[in-house]
Amino acid sequence: MHTKMRLVGAAVAGAVLLPVGASSTAFGQSAPAGATAARGCVSKLPDSAKAQTDRVTALIQKLEGQGLSQERIDAKLAADYCLERVDGGGSELSTLGNPSDEIKIARPVIYKAEGKNRYIAAAGWKWKKIPSNTKGYDAFAISFSKKVTPLAHSLVYRGNGQVYGKKKMTQAFKSGAYGAGFLFNEGPNLGKVDMQGYQGTMGISFKASKQGCWNLQAFSKYGHSWKSQSATGFTIGLTSIGITWANNSNKWTQASQPSKEVRVCRR
Repeated sequence: MHTKMRLVGAAVAGAVLLPVGASSTAFGQSAPAGATAARGCVSKLPDSAKAQTDRVTALIQKLEGQGLSQERIDAKLAADYCLERVDGGGSELSTLGNPSDEIKIARPVIYKAEGKNRYIAAAGWKWKKIPSNTKGYDAFAISFSKKVTPLAHSLVYRGNGQVYGKKKMTQAFKSGAYGAGFLFNEGPNLGKVDMQGYQGTMGISFKASKQGCWNLQAFSKYGHSWKSQSATGFTIGLTSIGITWANNSNKWTQASQPSKEVRVCRR
């Protein structure tokens, strides 16, 4: 079976957008419009897109797991890695499905690498309570409102700190000009104490698809399955993320509010 929701324009259906200039973090704490790398900044990141994406995704997930505010995360990425936050803020607001009492889905954030035509989009999730059933594959994806040239992807997920440590995936199940997605098992779980996929972050580095400048937005979506259900794949297109399922029961999807528009350039 296949579920697809088209995320048109500035917001998905039912979303309440923040006013221009307003911002909040991925999980509800206040944040500034964005952090800017200092002039002459020397990045600690390796030069390759894959290594950069792996490092930044893992660091964002680690700092979010430690409870740092988005402001502090942005400041660290700007100071240590010369990454400028260019989307102007985030929001936890989710608008699809009806699992809002279980999980929070972060609005995507977008950073620009200093001195390069390279960007990194990141988004993630954090469970508010551990689901009783963790069988079957779950799905998480990021999509864009314009074609891009994807360079690398990474997914990092971990428990809540009680039992399960970090796991990392670098090979997306689906990748194309409009985004990428991963399939993973959010289990195992230890009752209500902890589970492997309690929280996670996906990162994708990209360039504009051709020379010039234009505006784009990023979207994210989570698909959860249980019992005999399992996510089996994606269709990712212009402002849309579709998830393919093994059958038509025991599943839900939830999408974030989109990022604000970002001016992406390739010179």
